[in-house]
Amino acid sequence: LAGKVAVVTGSGRGIGKAMAIELAKRGAKVAVNYANAVEGAEQVVKEIKALGNGSDAAAFKANVGNVEESEKLMDDVVAHFGKLDICCSNSGVVSFGHFKDVTPEEFDRVFTINTRGQFFVAKAAYKRMEMGGRIILMGSITGQAKGVPKHAVYSGSKGAIETFTRCMAIDAGEKR
Repeated sequence: LAGKVAVVTGSGRGIGKAMAIELAKRGAKVAVNYANAVEGAEQVVKEIKALGNGSDAAAFKANVGNVEESEKLMDDVVAHFGKLDICCSNSGVVSFGHFKDVTPEEFDRVFTINTRGQFFVAKAAYKRMEMGGRIILMGSITGQAKGVPKHAVYSGSKGAIETFTRCMAIDAGEKR
């Protein structure tokens, strides 16, 4: 991935951190996105820079639940690195509980990040993406499962991602 530029949302810890580091190990320059925990993002940047393989990294603050912040994130990545080739939309929140207890606020919290956020991150990245670019949306096995107890909101939020991906792949064919 030498010469490629990747943005990974929610990459200050967990799966996003692992994705960012793996992309860097393969030579990509990585935009490490975080919403709140700057320390984690800065640590990932340090780990990437310490690889010494020509990759690079920088931390970018943006709450992907906010469309304007997602747009600005992609603008900032392009301004910093000169282009955008790969977008890994990884940010997400979990929710457990019986559906009878789910409040509208909890539903909106989960769908704002996990579903709406991923859609608009993909849109923002696509508008700035180079030919041959890649958009990766993180789903969950629970989105495909036959049913997971007390997981309706989270599973539903992730189930939409698979459908987004199929439709977006067709629409984005012009940038193959």
